[in-house]
Amino acid sequence: MCLESFAVGYYACLDGGLDVTVCSPLGGAAPIDPPSGDRRSASGLLQRYNADPAAREDFSDALMLSEICVADFAAAYYCDGRGALWDLPTNPDSRNLIAQLHRSGCPCAFVGYGAAALLPLRGPDGAPLVADRRVTAPTLGEDAALGLRAGSSLETGLTALGARYAAGPNGMPHMVQDGGWITGQNAASSDAAARALISAVSAGASQSL
Repeated sequence: MCLESFAVGYYACLDGGLDVTVCSPLGGAAPIDPPSGDRRSASGLLQRYNADPAAREDFSDALMLSEICVADFAAAYYCDGRGALWDLPTNPDSRNLIAQLHRSGCPCAFVGYGAAALLPLRGPDGAPLVADRRVTAPTLGEDAALGLRAGSSLETGLTALGARYAAGPNGMPHMVQDGGWITGQNAASSDAAARALISAVSAGASQSL
């Protein structure tokens, strides 16, 4: 997990008035990716996180995805993190969470490698749910900069499923929204993705009043 991306989403949602529950496939504290790049916008939030015992407890004592009731949630934020490439495509609880939120019209944000959670999603006809949807994720160049092998590329994987993949410059913020799905290209896109998610939740709440 990218701690910077987590902190951005965590505090954006809290400051936006949302209740936050931290979850992961295995629960507990997720392994943390080494810092990558100089993201000054995230540094202040990391200082806030390090001085916030409640946030650190939430992070270290995350619920397992299998323990949550999807009906209790109005949105999901998947932060960046290289482990997502291997953990999320095969996780049935993540797949169930997104599928149920999608059917209910609830928004989901996927930052960086968190977009790996989209790969296994299928519609009733068995077709990939990402087909013909606008999405972004790390580029082949960003993968190479992190030493990731070409076979794990989300750019390639999403495109092969029929997604309309679009990327911005490597390492720069780039966010794409297609209906209730919000994707950010990399950790630098965490803030834009989180803000779009909060706006989508607020718009849904207003429509239900």
